[in-house]
Amino acid sequence: MLPVYQIDAFTIKPFRGNPAAVCIVEKELSDETYQSIAAEMNHSETAFVRPIENVPLKNVREYSLRWFTPVVEVPLCGHATLASAKVLFDEIGITPGEILFHTKSGILRAVKEHDTLQLDFPMCKPFASSYPSGIETILGVSRIDDAMFNQHTGYLMLRIPSKEEIFHMMPDFTSLRATVFPVEIKGLIVTAAGDNGGYDFYSRFFAPWLGVNEDPVTGSSHTMLYPYWSKILHKDIMIAYQASARGGELYLRGIGSRVIIGGKAVIVTRGILYIS
Repeated sequence: MLPVYQIDAFTIKPFRGNPAAVCIVEKELSDETYQSIAAEMNHSETAFVRPIENVPLKNVREYSLRWFTPVVEVPLCGHATLASAKVLFDEIGITPGEILFHTKSGILRAVKEHDTLQLDFPMCKPFASSYPSGIETILGVSRIDDAMFNQHTGYLMLRIPSKEEIFHMMPDFTSLRATVFPVEIKGLIVTAAGDNGGYDFYSRFFAPWLGVNEDPVTGSSHTMLYPYWSKILHKDIMIAYQASARGGELYLRGIGSRVIIGGKAVIVTRGILYIS
């Protein structure tokens, strides 16, 4: 039996933000078991949190953390990390301080400040890239103003003219999955500058190649979006909005080669997962 939670991340309202499942495991399970559980949960990501210190759970400060989509393991996931921190701080009862997650992307730090969780992620520098001809039609946008790529994340970022197009675009996912890209991508970010509405920039994130047509709110994409928009806007502190149907906001600041991603989360479900 495994404790399992559903958390809506990057929101203060249930049924908004990005849902993630969080499972607490006492010992390492097989990759096949992790993948089967993630497929059963059927969220964009399911997080598996395992203590790596032999002390009572509420005293543990270091954990192994892995993330699986319904079809594949991924090296980095922001919203499921936020969800994991929410469970550990608020359900397990870890006292205020920091949690260290040991992941395939290195050590990630989570800190709770009042009702906001702060995640310390590696910054992913974007580099200029080409993009497929006709992608504008597939995405349903007027034009592409800039294209950037980061090899570590496998994310291609396309900048488009306005936030209105961000909200109204309706990608053809069948065509998108069949598109041949000039780089090997795992996710597609589409972004536009902010306005006077309080947000510095807007984005959406698509990953049909990972079994997730659209991710509601994507923390990992902002490790690439932050340095891009920080350079353009000449800002070190920004607020971003991911304009999916569920929507969510992220508070961003940079420290050296790291991005601090802040957000709130809501616990929606508590349960027990029965496995053989």
